[in-house]
Amino acid sequence: MNWQEYEDETTEDIIEYIKMKGDDGFEKAAQAAFHVFCFRFGEDLVKKCEVICKNNGLDKQVATMISQRTFHRFWKYPKYNHEKSRAADHDTGVKFYLYRIAQRELINWRNEQNSPYTGEEDIVYKMPEPNYDNYAVEKRGILKKRYEIVKKALERLSEKHRIIYLTYEAHFVEGHNLPGHLLKRLRAELNLTQSSVRFYRHQANEKIKEYIEIYG
Repeated sequence: MNWQEYEDETTEDIIEYIKMKGDDGFEKAAQAAFHVFCFRFGEDLVKKCEVICKNNGLDKQVATMISQRTFHRFWKYPKYNHEKSRAADHDTGVKFYLYRIAQRELINWRNEQNSPYTGEEDIVYKMPEPNYDNYAVEKRGILKKRYEIVKKALERLSEKHRIIYLTYEAHFVEGHNLPGHLLKRLRAELNLTQSSVRFYRHQANEKIKEYIEIYG
């Protein structure tokens, strides 16, 4: 579809077309409208990203990349609501909205650069068999006892509790969230929201803490 057909549409209508991207027969119209959207706000967004990046000691290449990530995020989640904006008109409101996304995307990108994760992390369904070969004899006894306590505690919990606990134990690094791809898989496979995942993890940790206090 020729994107130029949408050049004269208002920003409000352009966004409505983009929001229809999942509707039958509207995907091409949404893509054409998004092309206009990027053309309409691209230059301004890049300039803003250059300022943001310069203030953080980063160059124009990073600024361009952050602007691209910002538009990608908007395409994926076109949730702009002018009623929640303090701007007088849609164009100004959208600019401020994109600036906020850009700030978050810069934070996300920097976190990715410092991430301890490889992208190969996967869900853990069962407790792995422990290997104590590299520990002294005294330490082995302590670890074996703790292993049995944790195993007993997990047997008292639901399968969702066990999977969440074991996955976090296998991959969690202090100071970092689990990688997004892994959290997404957990939510989809267990049919839970992210807040529910956190709640299940908390419950599992509390149960194991309780068992260690009793049997440890």
